[in-house]
Amino acid sequence: MKSYNINRESPVPVYYQVAADLRNRINNGEWGSNGQLDSESELIEQYSVSRVTLRQALAELEKDDLIKRSRGKRSVVNDNPKQFIHQLRYSLVSGNYETDSEHPISAEMLELKKIDNPYKSVCETLKLKEGESAIYFKRLFQCDNRPIAIGRSWLPCKLVPDLEKDGLINNSLSQTMKERYHLNIVRVDDILETVRASLSDSQLLNSAYDTPLINIKGISYLDNGLPLESSNTLWLGDRVRFALSFTKSNDTFHMHST
Repeated sequence: MKSYNINRESPVPVYYQVAADLRNRINNGEWGSNGQLDSESELIEQYSVSRVTLRQALAELEKDDLIKRSRGKRSVVNDNPKQFIHQLRYSLVSGNYETDSEHPISAEMLELKKIDNPYKSVCETLKLKEGESAIYFKRLFQCDNRPIAIGRSWLPCKLVPDLEKDGLINNSLSQTMKERYHLNIVRVDDILETVRASLSDSQLLNSAYDTPLINIKGISYLDNGLPLESSNTLWLGDRVRFALSFTKSNDTFHMHST
């Protein structure tokens, strides 16, 4: 069996080198269109790497839509690769998705309830007074019929009365805020960080326990300055990439959506 050299002295991670070499082999037609890659055991032997490292490399190829992976089966070369890249914008995590996207996302409501005694951190973020309640909901986002993210949101009950009874319009928060409550969101502050999934979240996402997640913490504000939503969305780090666009104004670059 042919061996493929990996430079272990290089600052480039081993899994990335393996992914780059596999990408070249795919582009050179080694396995053909819709062909099966060598088995994981064979690839591990070819590159002299661990199974964890190989699976990291395969995850990179899957993220670029170069291959399709199924549990217990060999990876298959995708004959029409389309990278899963989304512009990072509020509509993405609020459930207002473009129907013509190459990778449309759907949302399933898992929990929706009124909380009479929210966490202190929620009260501070949403500027809730003592005795005021909040709405909490949890959704599972799916892409290509596969789980890709878990979203949790908190909203002040006083701004969205009866939301726990009426639910979201088309499972979209932004559409519900606009059409039912006539609320205008004008600003969103986001923080991105990498975290590990809890056991329950990894089960919902059908992912390995050690799979990295991209955690987007967001706070949206109305035109009167009041906070409307505090959200926390966990995205599978080995399946998604976000695109950011910046425009220069007064010698400073500002992020915007396209």
